[in-house]
Amino acid sequence: MNHEPLAALAVLVLDGRRWLLPQAEVASLEPLLDIDPEVRPPGSIGAIAYRDAWWPVYCMSGELRVMARMPEKRRLCLLLDNGADRFGLVCDQIESLADPPPLFPLPACMRLPGSPIEALALLDAGLGGATTAEHIARLIATGEHDDA
Repeated sequence: MNHEPLAALAVLVLDGRRWLLPQAEVASLEPLLDIDPEVRPPGSIGAIAYRDAWWPVYCMSGELRVMARMPEKRRLCLLLDNGADRFGLVCDQIESLADPPPLFPLPACMRLPGSPIEALALLDAGLGGATTAEHIARLIATGEHDDA
């Protein structure tokens, strides 16, 4: 059974894992050079000045765990804004899907409490997990960290 596809999706790549987010939640793409490491909200790697405010920037692993340091392969900062949460996420790669793939419900074995994965999508590059900025913000707030 297919879920209805979203209007447009952004695919962000973290450590080779693909995460799909509603493109409507993407505020901007910014270069890593714009991150100010001196402005560091708790758990962040710095902040970016955007729209007359500081947006905290986080680094997450492919499993969506907050990382204290940024891996060298990260290339861009995706600023996310869902109306309630505003933050940046450094990514290896970002692409836009004008024609989003159908989303499939999670199998029962993947439906875990607190999981950010809402649905799965088959992409040319493999399987992707659909999530939202709200789910990522919740993971950041709970403070589950990787030491890498």
